[in-house]
Amino acid sequence: CKKRSANTEFLHTAGVPGRAENSSYEIRKRSPIKPFQRDTDIYVTKKSNFVGKLRQCEKLLRLEHTEIYLHGIGNAIPRTISLALQIQANNQGLYGVEPNTGTVDLVDDLHPLTDNGDFEVRQRRNSSIHIRIFRKAEPGQLVFALKSVIKGRVSF
Repeated sequence: CKKRSANTEFLHTAGVPGRAENSSYEIRKRSPIKPFQRDTDIYVTKKSNFVGKLRQCEKLLRLEHTEIYLHGIGNAIPRTISLALQIQANNQGLYGVEPNTGTVDLVDDLHPLTDNGDFEVRQRRNSSIHIRIFRKAEPGQLVFALKSVIKGRVSF
């Protein structure tokens, strides 16, 4: 018997239209394409260490960046949302959250388990979420900016 990896499953296609009866395939799910490769893009999976991702996000927001982006697909969407809400709760509303939902295209390779089968590629779609987390203006900064505008120090 073949050893299965984490992204491999077996598909028995008996009774499925367009397939021969009693044929079987091994499905190998390709990694999704990551359209964003910036330092501020954090991809959350179902297997991600929640506390580790939380620390990574807070470190980026505290030390380097004013905004970050969380990305999750499929069954990682609730985990991605929980991470964003936890960041917001831990920082007493210092950060705003802007979610966007969408759909991503995924590709699976179907490898036949028999010698007379054909290799196939299957395309499918899955739900996705992209959450922008950004630093809001702190109350002290906002008051200073308003006083500067009133006194004429800053012009538009």
